Amino acid sequence: MKPRSVLMLPPKSLSSCIAAAIFRDTRGVSLPEKDRFNHFPASPLVSATRVIAGELRIVEAVGGVGVRRAGPPLRSLSVTPSQDRPMVSWSPGEVCAITVGFYPDAWRKFGSVPVAADIPDVLAPVLENLRAEPDPQAGWTAFCDALNPIWETHRQAGGIPDWPGSNRLSDWSHTLFSRIARSAPGRSVRTLERRYKAWTGKTRQHLHHFAAIEDLHRHTVRNPDASLAELASDAGYADQSHMGRSVRRATGFSPAHINRLIETEESFWCYRLLGERF
Repeated sequence: MKPRSVLMLPPKSLSSCIAAAIFRDTRGVSLPEKDRFNHFPASPLVSATRVIAGELRIVEAVGGVGVRRAGPPLRSLSVTPSQDRPMVSWSPGEVCAITVGFYPDAWRKFGSVPVAADIPDVLAPVLENLRAEPDPQAGWTAFCDALNPIWETHRQAGGIPDWPGSNRLSDWSHTLFSRIARSAPGRSVRTLERRYKAWTGKTRQHLHHFAAIEDLHRHTVRNPDASLAELASDAGYADQSHMGRSVRRATGFSPAHINRLIETEESFWCYRLLGERF
């Protein structure tokens, strides 16, 4: 028996609010300690995690996949702001959890800033109700049905232009700046950059990094036989070294190393679920 990992996408009505959710269930599976770690890439999303059963701890990765200094258990409902560095969690035993990735500007419309770990009051009841079901997709559908009217009320908050939504970070980041420019008077570069950071908690440069990484995944899948130099060029990097530095920043590893880990290590299940290759 293997752990269960499920990627769940939002309905069209929530695609400008939520990028995706990941569900992980190891109940009934005996995993060695090294397979009870969970490696996640850096992400600009605000992540809300509901621990349904068991226990999760955020840990510090030291020296590759080695891990040191496990933190205290996460609360049953917790929020992780956007992260510039890869993250690692660990469970002392069986665990079941779901993590929902919100776009930072959508999170802000609910009344919280993207860089804080606070749960907006309006979202707390909906997030608390995330629960495991025999079919996790059924639970996800129920959650989305409950969130839909709340998002409909808040999505035009502050007169900010809405967008059609997408499950691609690059689509979101590429349209964000024009939406910010239309949101209020004042079009100087300094004003727009300040507004950009208020909306997302990040600079344009940071979000360009995440969009480029996503583009790299797409090119890698489309052209599996391409050389690293060719992939770097196709994905818009200055050269192969530039691409390598970007991948290491997002994952903690070189492209060749992270690909081997994705192929061979259970603890890199999230990368496989998201279809990430470098």
